[in-house]
Amino acid sequence: MITGFIDEIRSNKWLSGIEDFTRIAGIIDNTDFSKLEDGTFDMDNGLFYILSTYNTASGLRDKPAEAHRKNIDLQYLIYGEEKAGYSDIRNPKKSQQIYDEKNDIELFSRIDNESFITLKKGMYVVFFPQDVHRPGISIDGTRGVRKAIFKLPV
Repeated sequence: MITGFIDEIRSNKWLSGIEDFTRIAGIIDNTDFSKLEDGTFDMDNGLFYILSTYNTASGLRDKPAEAHRKNIDLQYLIYGEEKAGYSDIRNPKKSQQIYDEKNDIELFSRIDNESFITLKKGMYVVFFPQDVHRPGISIDGTRGVRKAIFKLPV
């Protein structure tokens, strides 16, 4: 898991050297997301992103954790604030929905050793396939969030 503010992606030596991350930063810089409806947007080379507007979940019981096998998630907060949980895939967990290969997602009702970060407007977080993650948790009351979730094939 990697997190920071989107403007830092260009100065991060590791991320700026990866063409897909540089392209994503360019899309974020040059797209007026307020003019786009929620939905899925294809890029190229198997890349796509999902625009999603939602209210944060009031607690962990209201939001399952998830993991992906075929894609890396780069989640960018367009507006709002949320808490996101994460844990290593090898930690004990309780499956809620078995892996759905078509949608590349497995859901978990419980994960052990979960840590949390706070994401604010303008921040990104990168979740790799080994990162079980639970975004969309409220910090101190339900809030509206809009996010672009970029999917990068592994």
